[in-house]
Amino acid sequence: MTSCWTLCRCLFLVLALLHFPVALPVRAADTESRDYTVQVDGKHCGKANITIQQQDDGTTTVSCDTAVQVKVLVKTYKYSYQGREVWKEGRLQLLDSQCNDDGKRYKVAAKADGDRLWVVANNQKRLTRGDVWLTSYWTVAEVKTRRDTVPLIDADTGRDLDCRVQLIGAQQMVVAGQVQNVNHYRLTGKVQVDLWYDAADRLVRQEWIEDGHKTVLELSQVKKK
Repeated sequence: MTSCWTLCRCLFLVLALLHFPVALPVRAADTESRDYTVQVDGKHCGKANITIQQQDDGTTTVSCDTAVQVKVLVKTYKYSYQGREVWKEGRLQLLDSQCNDDGKRYKVAAKADGDRLWVVANNQKRLTRGDVWLTSYWTVAEVKTRRDTVPLIDADTGRDLDCRVQLIGAQQMVVAGQVQNVNHYRLTGKVQVDLWYDAADRLVRQEWIEDGHKTVLELSQVKKK
């Protein structure tokens, strides 16, 4: 039989814990950093980094930083991009980006408003649909949007670029020095891009033609923090 003293001690401990709650450790955000190389016509000409932070509240923050410099004959082409995206439940919540496309400067901001999205591009404001994908392509579009037409926004300029998405199929590819199974997608319409994603829906390769030059973005390293 439990003594009155034991019961009193237990009651005292319960009351003490209620009055002085124990501090529980807070799990830090899961962070993944991806490094990419950029090649134009087979020559290394730049690099990109995409950093993804998964928060406990279900939001995902994506930071993109790209710098490219290409010399064609006597002209040197320069491109830079810095962008920050916030996603939740597969939908874009916020976008802030700055782009310098060889002297053409763009500034884009977007913010979710219910099931719609306000987009401000170089001080021009408009309301568009909220279930968009971005040309950062850091992950595959949500399953519900893998249909013939996908609403796409150019993260550089803020323009609407609806496209058609086709799953070409699965294949093996060397990614960051290791052979992996990947899925190959092709985008057509207002954009002409080939994309490859690994089993974690992580972008591992992107190919497109820019002003007649074959351009390739390729994953070189993944770091977890």
